[in-house]
Amino acid sequence: MDYSMIDIVKNGPRVPMCQPMKDKVKEGDPIEKLIHEFDEATIGKTLPYEIYHFIQNCRSAKEMMDTLVVSYEGTDDVKAINKNNRNRRYEHFFWKKNETLTQIFNRFNYLVNDILLLNMNKTKKSLVLKFLDSINDSYEHHVDVLKNNEKITTMDLASLFGNLRNHE
Repeated sequence: MDYSMIDIVKNGPRVPMCQPMKDKVKEGDPIEKLIHEFDEATIGKTLPYEIYHFIQNCRSAKEMMDTLVVSYEGTDDVKAINKNNRNRRYEHFFWKKNETLTQIFNRFNYLVNDILLLNMNKTKKSLVLKFLDSINDSYEHHVDVLKNNEKITTMDLASLFGNLRNHE
């Protein structure tokens, strides 16, 4: 697979890889048209039919890619709103009534994955401390011990979960 294809599609018309061909291909040349058709066919054929309908009327590979990005990632305004919503959910995260340790951990881990996908970097320590602050009072003594432990700075969420499961 040609991994440079993504860069080529994002940045516009495909630039041939071969140097001699680069000098020979002129705008409007039939070879250039074939290259663009190949790019479009590659994108179109790799998508499921329910997604292909978004791009079937696009005229270039770049237009296809731009349409897919806006359709599935949203505009910059939508991305900013998503970041704000995830941050709000993170700040207001807490243990729900009748929830098990595994359930709260899975819910928190799902939220953390969403945050990381939006490039909202959180340190391991801040994630661990947030999780410790959000669990219920039955773990209060164990949480205090963990917070005062030197290992808290190097502990990740999986280690914390294992430690709490052991306490349970």
